[in-house]
Amino acid sequence: MVSSRPFNAGVWCPLITPFTPDEEIDYPALKAQVLRLAKARMGIVLLGTNGEAAHLSDVERRTVISAARQELDTNGFSGVPILAGTGTGSAKETIRLCKEAKEAGADYAIVIPPGYFSFAIGRDVDALKGFFYKVLDASPLPVMIYNFPGAASGIDLSSDTLIELSEHQNCFGTKLTCAMVGKGHRLALHTQSAAYKARHPLPYFVLPGFSDILLPSLISRMSGCITGTGNVIPKTIVKLYDTAVLGLEKNDATLLEEARVLQDLVCEADWVIVKAGIQGTKYAMDTWVDSPVKLGGAVRSPLPETSAGIKTMLAGALERAIAYENSL
Repeated sequence: MVSSRPFNAGVWCPLITPFTPDEEIDYPALKAQVLRLAKARMGIVLLGTNGEAAHLSDVERRTVISAARQELDTNGFSGVPILAGTGTGSAKETIRLCKEAKEAGADYAIVIPPGYFSFAIGRDVDALKGFFYKVLDASPLPVMIYNFPGAASGIDLSSDTLIELSEHQNCFGTKLTCAMVGKGHRLALHTQSAAYKARHPLPYFVLPGFSDILLPSLISRMSGCITGTGNVIPKTIVKLYDTAVLGLEKNDATLLEEARVLQDLVCEADWVIVKAGIQGTKYAMDTWVDSPVKLGGAVRSPLPETSAGIKTMLAGALERAIAYENSL
């Protein structure tokens, strides 16, 4: 199922969902962040882990997508696609969320393995493949598989399983938040082959879930990354991607060295953001991002507020990355 808005290789950001102090969605802040990232040429991912999708009602999920779509369309970014998280506990409900995401304005879906019953299906590869085949068969949106063991009760899909699922005509990519560069390399080798491209209707994208391995992942034939750190330093990560791709295309040692230096900077920042968590990401956005409105906001319980220790860590470790971001 080909979307009218093509998905492209590059850097994508799973947006946080900003909340007011009483835990209601802050739509002006959400729209401001969507527009900020689009201007930075960062791809838009909604309702992911960083977006606290598990904390949102179905109505909120639809409204987040429609608000983002409207903001893009009314500000000259009507060609920018939206990748929306639709994974939940069963194939039936995941399919329903895929349909509702399309109706709300999403162009692509990203689906995580159902982790609640991992004690029953976590080692049952046939059951896991069966779940994805049901979703892929019925989703009106092209589907990206989201391999994140930490958010799926330890379920970790192998490259063999992902290669098999990649053959489905409605599967267009994989996000690897398992940080396995070798797994991504094997999957990319398969899906970038001439034979695969000849028989598959959709381009296939292999995207690590961290920007701290962006440069080595590009060398390993992957397509970019999906990174929560893009909420804080989007222009820096986009520049790293652009510089690395150009250096690899031209086999230019000077550009590749520039990319390596940028990767050094992003590697440090990404690890700090990962340690700080969703609440720390929101604090960093509210503290250092220059915006007329606070873009981060509160979290929903049971996520805790940002501790004093995390605030201190962020202030010390992000200083260099923030200074570079502000220079761009």
